[in-house]
Amino acid sequence: MKIRILYFGELREQVGVHEESVDLAGTTRTVSDLITELTARGSVWASALQTDPLRIAVNQEMASLEAVLSPNCEVALFRPVTGG
Repeated sequence: MKIRILYFGELREQVGVHEESVDLAGTTRTVSDLITELTARGSVWASALQTDPLRIAVNQEMASLEAVLSPNCEVALFRPVTGG
C-alpha cells in the first residue's frame, strides 16, 4: 500500500525530509505500525519519532496512533506548537 507522508517543523528538521511517498510493508495497517516501520530505519528516524509528543493527521484530520491507513492516504507528522 502506497501512502504520502508529510513532516513539519522540528520533525522535518530532524529527519531532513519534507515529504515522501512510501510503499508500506504488508503488516503496516495503522499509524502506530507506520511509526514502528519508520523508526526501524534507525539513526535520526528512531530518535525523532520516539520523542513525545507527536501529533498525527490522516487526510488532514487529527488522528490517533490507532487510526487505520488506507491506500493513497496522506499522513502528516508534527510536534504540537505553542505560541505566546
